[in-house]
Amino acid sequence: MKSSPVPRPISRRWPLALLCAVQSCERFAFLAMLPLFVLYAKERHGIAAPQALLILALFQAFAYLGGLPGGWLADGALGTRKATLLGAGLLACGYGLLALDRAELLWPALLIMVLGHSAFRPGLHVLLAHVADADEQARARVFLWHYLAANLGYAAGALFGEWAYVRAGWRLLFGGATAASAVAVMLLATGLPWFRAQARHAIHESARNSRSSGAANMHAVWLLSGVAVIFWLTAQQAGSSLTVFASRNTMTSVTLLGYTMPIGPGHFASLHGLIVLAMLPAFLALHARRTGGAPSAISLMICGYVATAGAFALMALAGLRGGDLGRVSGTWLIGCYLLLSLAEVFLAPLGVSLLTRLAPKHKAAQAVGLWFAGSAIGNGLAGALGLCWDRWPHHGYFAALAAVSLAAAVPLLLRRRHLDWLTALTVSAASQPVVENRTTAMNPTSNPNPEPITPPLATPATAEPASWAHMSLVALPILLSGSLMANMALSLPVRGVSAIVCGLAVLLGGPYLLGQSLMRWARRGTTLAG
Repeated sequence: MKSSPVPRPISRRWPLALLCAVQSCERFAFLAMLPLFVLYAKERHGIAAPQALLILALFQAFAYLGGLPGGWLADGALGTRKATLLGAGLLACGYGLLALDRAELLWPALLIMVLGHSAFRPGLHVLLAHVADADEQARARVFLWHYLAANLGYAAGALFGEWAYVRAGWRLLFGGATAASAVAVMLLATGLPWFRAQARHAIHESARNSRSSGAANMHAVWLLSGVAVIFWLTAQQAGSSLTVFASRNTMTSVTLLGYTMPIGPGHFASLHGLIVLAMLPAFLALHARRTGGAPSAISLMICGYVATAGAFALMALAGLRGGDLGRVSGTWLIGCYLLLSLAEVFLAPLGVSLLTRLAPKHKAAQAVGLWFAGSAIGNGLAGALGLCWDRWPHHGYFAALAAVSLAAAVPLLLRRRHLDWLTALTVSAASQPVVENRTTAMNPTSNPNPEPITPPLATPATAEPASWAHMSLVALPILLSGSLMANMALSLPVRGVSAIVCGLAVLLGGPYLLGQSLMRWARRGTTLAG
């Protein structure tokens, strides 16, 4: 009896380079437009700055939230390859409509771009996950390279947008964005043969991976996406509260080696991006030399949230040392940006890498969409928290951010061993087809071990539902924060913070409570039927 053919390993270098180039082109086009959109809306369409800021915020929110239906389509009717290509094509069309510079095309262009981002983002991240196959270390490196490419596209796009606007106006700016998006479409079309081969390889593996694609994996996806809300909330501060602090509460010059240099908010903002770009190659080099005893992805993510808490604790101390009312040295902000950059390297690429590893095969794009939906919620919460900037002392504002960052690390710390075990189980399942096929070829009829061996840390299939006391304890933060949020007699800052806590509690505890309730309902129905 002949064994079924095993797909040959496919080189990951040029597909990774192709997908990184696609991501760079997409980020280049987006950042050419994003910083200047408010100015464009005012100059060409007569929209006032507050309304333009609102339009921009809604555009970004819908583009991220659209990842949920986009991921559903990528996992189902369209498929990952078609969804990614369709998304890139829609983005090129959207920028092309803006390049025509006609007033009646603004809203259709924005709508088409929202649809493009919704389909493009989940699909591209799943294609990146396919590049690494079952190699967990390679998967992390793939997403680190992807994040480096995205940041290079960010930097180049912002520089191009400023240059094009000054030199020739909006047509050149949006024309360049259209050209970059068209290049992304052509690169994706060029890589379609490899993507088809990789899709067949993934289908071959999926039959062996069913044991790692259960409810426990989706619970892990929900946990990672829930705590990611805090990451996006804190990351948004680089362009909001930290920029305001740099403008109003930081000295406008810094002295190094006897030389005094002027420094402003824009310099600090660019410093953050430069530090991330400098850290990523170094982190890639260190990651390539990792040994078996190196920290896991979950451990590094916990360190990322702790580093974020340290960054804002440093800013809280700066507020207490004079930054609440006066100006302090720029060294405080430099230290904050160093810690935030380190946290970003730990959380952004490694988080989505782990997410795609843990997600069931048939829900990978939906899991990525959930991750980006967390980004939309985090950005919205950042805007709501910004209402408290002038009402709270600066040290209190930054201390609150430090506290929620530590709070995000707690569920990861409590579930670290379980998440590490799920990751190891998924990697083990993904690497088994070759071994099992060889065993089948040697002895196709006998099965010396018909019962699967259950790892010592595995969750039993007939797990008991949690007690009412435990479920009440999980629901308590939701009920308390929700009641405070609904109390109109309380001040706006108190209700705003309560809304943030309630949203985080729902994201973290809601799936657990729903699952336990369904389990109790199912067991009750079984008991009554018996």
